[in-house]
Amino acid sequence: MCITAELQRLPEIRSFADTCARAFGFDEEVRYQIKMAASEAVANAVEHGSDGPSAQVRIRAVDEGGLLAFYVTDSGSFVPRIAPRGALPERGRGLAFLGQLMDEVDIRPGPTGTTLRFAKRL
Repeated sequence: MCITAELQRLPEIRSFADTCARAFGFDEEVRYQIKMAASEAVANAVEHGSDGPSAQVRIRAVDEGGLLAFYVTDSGSFVPRIAPRGALPERGRGLAFLGQLMDEVDIRPGPTGTTLRFAKRL
């Protein structure tokens, strides 16, 4: 699925994630976790990985042998934070949030953009 980098497209992403998770066999509670993870990942790609609403954000779901993996790709470059922002920062907790919801989370910066992969085991 490919969308323009606009936050109002997030309901489509949640619907896509739910459809994929349901087809994979996840129950309602886990599907909710997956929808929230997809929404957070794409919101971050829109806010931090695009240079405006005409930019593209791609999301794909892949069956990886017992894992349902999602790949969110944007055109931005990922710069890891070196120092923490304190015990309860206002922002910057998206990856930690994804880590709580999903079984696997990793970021793959590349020359033409950044891909965030997150996966849930059935």
